[in-house]
Amino acid sequence: MTFPKKTKILILGLGSYPQGTGVSAALYFAKRGNEIVVADQKTAKEVAANVKQLKKFKKVAFHLGGWRVEDADWADLIIKNPGVRRSNDVLKHAQKLGKRIENDISIFLREAPCLTVGVTGTRGKTTTTAWIGDMLKRSGIKTFVGGNITVSPLTFLDKLKKKDVAVIELSSWLLETTGVNGLSPDIAVWTNVMNDHLNTYDGLYDYAEAKAQIMRHQKPNGIFIANLDDEYVRSYAGESAAKVLGFSKNKKQSSTAFIQGGWLTVSHKGKKLKLLPTTDVGLKGEHNVMNALAASIASLSAGAKVSAVRESLGLFKGMPYRQEIVGHKNGVIFVDDTTSTTPDAAIAALEAFARGKGTVHWICGGADKGLDYAKMIKTAKGKKITIHLLVGTAFDRLQKAFKSKGLKPIKSTSLKQAFDRAVKQAKPGDVVLLSPACASFGLFKNEFDRGDQFNRLVAGFIRAGKMRA
Repeated sequence: MTFPKKTKILILGLGSYPQGTGVSAALYFAKRGNEIVVADQKTAKEVAANVKQLKKFKKVAFHLGGWRVEDADWADLIIKNPGVRRSNDVLKHAQKLGKRIENDISIFLREAPCLTVGVTGTRGKTTTTAWIGDMLKRSGIKTFVGGNITVSPLTFLDKLKKKDVAVIELSSWLLETTGVNGLSPDIAVWTNVMNDHLNTYDGLYDYAEAKAQIMRHQKPNGIFIANLDDEYVRSYAGESAAKVLGFSKNKKQSSTAFIQGGWLTVSHKGKKLKLLPTTDVGLKGEHNVMNALAASIASLSAGAKVSAVRESLGLFKGMPYRQEIVGHKNGVIFVDDTTSTTPDAAIAALEAFARGKGTVHWICGGADKGLDYAKMIKTAKGKKITIHLLVGTAFDRLQKAFKSKGLKPIKSTSLKQAFDRAVKQAKPGDVVLLSPACASFGLFKNEFDRGDQFNRLVAGFIRAGKMRA
């Protein structure tokens, strides 16, 4: 164990996810007998479920409802929740004191006895992470999946054996801390860099550099799987100490996975293998073809069977909350894309669902992340849609952007109001789409709470009876 029992631990950000970074790290150290202070700006009531998980441990104290800078003076080790940003006063004080700062991922990468596969990217990282896990499991390999996918890998660290594989989704916020500690996974997958989180980074390069920590500290025997079609990711490939395996839509000189003659194709163990026609891939959309390429070469590199990869490419149906069809009624389709927290993600959803004769009743809006909406508005302009715009810090900017292109969004003060209006307008062949293009802060606990509320509205409507005229 890297951290002795006498180490005093400050959990900086308990969080509300039941298996998230904060509570999982607190449980991990509490079970080992460490003295712990759990700090969060949220009140005990707001994080009651996670407080309940820790109450039975006598050495756990709670400092909730606001930050206390003096907590950093007391602690030997600070475990930073990814939601605690670089501007946090406690964190800055701890850094000034030279305190050791880790997170659940850095602890995991130090302690894991098995092969680790990490996946990052602005879009596609969750799908690719889950897809790699599916390919490995179909190969008969005991596989654990966690990270930014809402399950901390500390929840399964003690279960891992040497022959297992751990596949971890890594956000830029998680990677900031692993980078400071000089840690990267054995196999690193980087799907892309798009505009996101620019309200917390000093531009796109700063954001990309945070993501680059996934490969910065790999050893020569590691593998870096890079999207060669992405300008930012490609630029980092030349800096990798690990072996680089690139993927691209079209065959490039250094591509290991690519599309050729309409087939997903990989170079593996000296052979060129046709895996599956792109038309047969279970997840639709051009973005998912790229995710499929990344997952294929990553899983094969981790020991997956070619037959299992082919099977998974055709059968894997994706993750909840990501362009997920959650219901049908009288010819109307309901789609939950709540993890669409950027304009680029919303564009992908509009391209996927606003292509038929029916109208898309698009529910969007929320908390502003300082991103450019111009491309998204341009895409929306050419679609058959109605727009239901949720209130939030992004409302004024989005409303102005929509109206500048002649689009007339309907203001909604709640998700229920937007949903009820969309349903009232919907006709057979239409789609009711939740694809916010914004963060969830304000009306919801998080993006998953937003998706769950939408799904409950859908389920209630389907149970209620006929479509309204």
